[in-house]
Amino acid sequence: MKNLKKILTIIVLIFLGHIQAQELGHFSGGYEAYLQYYQSDAATYFTAPSDQLRSINYLNTNYTYKQFSFGLQYEAYLPQAFLGYSPDLKGNGIATYFVQYQKNHLAVTAGYFYDQFGSGLVFRAWEDRQLGLNNALKGIRVKYNFEDFADITALMGNQRIGFALSPSTIYGANADFDMNKLIHFDKIQFKTGLSYVTRYQENDGNNFDLKPMIGSFSSRFDLNAGNFYTNFEYVYKQPDARAANHVLLDQVLFDGNAWLWNLGYSQKGLGVNATFRRLENIQMYSDRLLEGNLYNSGVMNFVPGLTKQHDFSLANIYVYQAQPGISFGEEKVGEIGGQMDLYYTFKRKTALGGKYGTKLALNMSRWHGLNATFDHQRQIYRADFLKPGTLYFQDINLEIRKKISPKIRTVVSLIDLKYNKPKLEFEGEFVHAHIFVADLEFKLAQKRSARLELQHLDTKNDMKNWAAILMEYNFNHHFNIYAGDMYNYGNDLKKIHYFNFGTTYTKSGTRLSLAYGRQRGGLLCVGGVCRYVPSSKGVTASLSLSF
Repeated sequence: MKNLKKILTIIVLIFLGHIQAQELGHFSGGYEAYLQYYQSDAATYFTAPSDQLRSINYLNTNYTYKQFSFGLQYEAYLPQAFLGYSPDLKGNGIATYFVQYQKNHLAVTAGYFYDQFGSGLVFRAWEDRQLGLNNALKGIRVKYNFEDFADITALMGNQRIGFALSPSTIYGANADFDMNKLIHFDKIQFKTGLSYVTRYQENDGNNFDLKPMIGSFSSRFDLNAGNFYTNFEYVYKQPDARAANHVLLDQVLFDGNAWLWNLGYSQKGLGVNATFRRLENIQMYSDRLLEGNLYNSGVMNFVPGLTKQHDFSLANIYVYQAQPGISFGEEKVGEIGGQMDLYYTFKRKTALGGKYGTKLALNMSRWHGLNATFDHQRQIYRADFLKPGTLYFQDINLEIRKKISPKIRTVVSLIDLKYNKPKLEFEGEFVHAHIFVADLEFKLAQKRSARLELQHLDTKNDMKNWAAILMEYNFNHHFNIYAGDMYNYGNDLKKIHYFNFGTTYTKSGTRLSLAYGRQRGGLLCVGGVCRYVPSSKGVTASLSLSF
């Protein structure tokens, strides 16, 4: 593994020399740059760091020649990454690289790669630049497809943590089977899958029962019959030690498990989907001492918060992130709950559809802690299987999309929210809030358009009431300007305006943005995975190019 980079470099040079007299293949890539200039702000008690101007840069290149693909990603965090990013992201250099051979049913990758088994509960290696997250594996992966009946994957490697690698080696195998290729089911599609992922890490503590090889197993199935569909997944994690602040906590080992079930129905104009999930000590890290870190560093599996991902700022003040771990101090061992979505379209020229039709989206999510009893002296617990414990989060929301005329479109959202801040953030009080959003879009002459967004959050708890407004003007498909403000007018301690204004320009594969304003501190979530963003003020800019 230590010489893998040198070997891959030699392979690339050999092939580049070999193709000089032949066809050139295909070259592509992209560059992204993000800059932030911090200013001190007395209103939010923010003190700018000494290095006020910071930048994050990604240069990605890919080359394909016949059955071979090569790629690398260069990253630079100069002089440091943004506030709220992992301290492991510092300096600059080649962060990832790979070479892949693919022909017929076989694909072999050496270097860094991303992958996912099942829903990701047992294993996922992925990148999300907005979160500052890159959990790629550096190693070898082999994929083979058996005549569309089975997809088999085997992999091994070390996980990326900043510009370094995890101290453990990860091994994994996954098999997905299309049972219709083996047995013909009339009007039914049936698929199943199995996964095994294990981490090998030497026991550097005093717990002699802790084995270096600790793995997770997953079994699942997917069933589609006409307009109905369902899928189920079960994951079991072998006993492992707990850690916090890079220290093993105790001598007791705890296993873990996860249950995930989806059920749905869809037809033209109607869709229903329900999800149930139970988690108990299921988070897995490539370094056990990274457990509980704030940056998702070393996370081996994908455990998102299963709630509606709202597009509006006030609806993202109180966001839920999954609670899969154990905390004896907080008496938490996991979560249980689910969400349901209902989509319905009222047809045109009906009483509720009107001239252009009306679209409704109803979403309900509710999450509890597992009901459990704790023996603090012996550091053990017993959790009920299905009985819910303390309420953590509830979101009931209705979204109405309506075209008023050929030039006016509206979106109205009504949200009833409950948020257990003491359990989720270890401070404050339980929040019950009501949120109203009206989003109006106006089409103007000569490809111009305007958008007005009005929001209000009403609560007697925490920081009390908020109001927000956003105005956006699009000169054409390429250029726009916007200005907005979030005002915490109900705050008894200090009323603050979180203002922002800026512009974006987009053409072909180029996008440029520039903005100035205040950032409200709190959780930033993408796809149900979150990181903490501190309050700040200043200028932000970004540039994105593709070639």
